[in-house]
Amino acid sequence: MTIGSGCGHNGGMQVVRVRVEGWSWVVAWLVLAVWVGSAGAQVRGTVSGPGQTAFPVVVSPLEGGGNDATAFTGTLARDLELSGIFRLVSPRGVANPDPSGQVDFARWASQGARFLVAGSYRAQGSGFSIEVRLYDVIEQRVLGGKRYEARLPELPRMANRFADEVLRLVTGVPGPFDSEIAFISTRGGRFKELWVMRFDGGDLRQLTRNQTINLSPSWAPDGRSLLYTSYRDGRPRLYEVDTRTQRRRRVLGGPGIVVGGRYAPSGREIAVSREEARGDTEIVIVDHDGSPLHVLARNEGIDVSPTWSPDGRRLAFCSSRSGTPQIYVVDAAGGSPRRVTQAGTYNTSPAWSPTGERIAYTGRVRGGSFQIFVLELATGGVRQVTRGPGDNTNPSWSPDGRYLVFSSTRSGRDELFVSDWRGLSQFRLIAGPGGDTSPAWSPWLD
Repeated sequence: MTIGSGCGHNGGMQVVRVRVEGWSWVVAWLVLAVWVGSAGAQVRGTVSGPGQTAFPVVVSPLEGGGNDATAFTGTLARDLELSGIFRLVSPRGVANPDPSGQVDFARWASQGARFLVAGSYRAQGSGFSIEVRLYDVIEQRVLGGKRYEARLPELPRMANRFADEVLRLVTGVPGPFDSEIAFISTRGGRFKELWVMRFDGGDLRQLTRNQTINLSPSWAPDGRSLLYTSYRDGRPRLYEVDTRTQRRRRVLGGPGIVVGGRYAPSGREIAVSREEARGDTEIVIVDHDGSPLHVLARNEGIDVSPTWSPDGRRLAFCSSRSGTPQIYVVDAAGGSPRRVTQAGTYNTSPAWSPTGERIAYTGRVRGGSFQIFVLELATGGVRQVTRGPGDNTNPSWSPDGRYLVFSSTRSGRDELFVSDWRGLSQFRLIAGPGGDTSPAWSPWLD
């Protein structure tokens, strides 16, 4: 895929041409057993996240549309609704501008809209051209727009990309919709295989078919490949797979059990959980090719589930050094770890937010279930994101830091759910046979 773009601001149209070429603790006890910006177009103040404001928005049918145009606006409308920042208002009519190019803002204001998405669709052989804009109905101005030219298979992705643009125009930060989610699933049979899909559930594809146990997927910083642990050779080892070509390589060999790995933001180093000679599991920093660099915070406990801070200077991980699993933070160069979870007797699966302000994790609550929590690093405050029946485990952040994807058994089997990080709105991401666990949210796609 190649993409070219031009600049636009305050009503300017950006042109995008697309050519398609061509263990957390639940797993970590394998050692012994199984452990379970600036906002140039901000609207009347800062929109801090889902659930804080629900702006009414109309997604108008595209002029000159048809089934493909309807699919575009349907995907876009779903994305905006799932964001928790917008409330959909059903359009009454098409937002065709008058001959002078002006939109009848009074008409859309009378329908209760604060924002309006409108544009046009044109078929181009086996592809399409879409021009679409976001209007502020109250201030009666265009906030921004884009033109997409691509082949029909790329139409859902273009809708996701414009949803990201709408969130950027309104909040100052792009949305998370042009992204992918990797996960472990038994939907293809009884084996735990690695799958990946777009955020909207499209382009679902299976990356491993080794008919064994695969675990702990984690994205490379460029979003092109995944680290994962596999038993394909009879014992857990760390592999990397290119999500486009499905070429794979073994990253780390040698003796000892390897339980997951995480790329540093630079992409040059990998933090892994590995069984050392004396039987303890330590966090080891290795080079991209698997060459060992150094061991972090060596001790006699079990250290697993490393996660890097966005600047690459620190890592959070889970350790039993205090007697029960807790979350610790340590400098990437080494030193004395600092325990950051104080409440609860069983806290696991840390995930550092892309903004650097928070760590999401899994914690056991009274009654024995596992729930998702978010720790504010500056204050030490903790927010419980999930509640209710079933277990909610293995959180992973969206690239914009607004949302979390996690595995939940609230419906009776393992499924993937998404929540804003405050826990104000939650929804099931995808349905299907088998169980889906261990989600990993990608960076924004190219």
